Amino acid sequence: MESTPADRRQAVVSAIATARRADGRVEFVADDTGDRVVFEDRRLRVEGADRDRLAALLEEYGVFKVRQPATRKADDGVVYLSAVTDPKHAADFVEALFREVYEAPTDYRLRVESG
Repeated sequence: MESTPADRRQAVVSAIATARRADGRVEFVADDTGDRVVFEDRRLRVEGADRDRLAALLEEYGVFKVRQPATRKADDGVVYLSAVTDPKHAADFVEALFREVYEAPTDYRLRVESG
């Protein structure tokens, strides 16, 4: 479990790179808040995020766009974001998402679950 910003970013970079090579899925969980973000198929699944804070963050990270699945309507409270970017930029975004949107503390613990 990672608890510093640098360690969390490195864990996210490694997990996303591995998931992309394996065409897999990875879940990032902030143990302190229970919030989670799923990366799969170059898309992030964001659940329960404050829409205003998420919109403000998306303005800072222009490469991430809301992209709901074409085949079905997203569940209530779920937003899908295209994440067609390098793993480092995605890691920066995930860190900012937990800190700015979910308001996780500076030393929150990040758990990475591959599946």
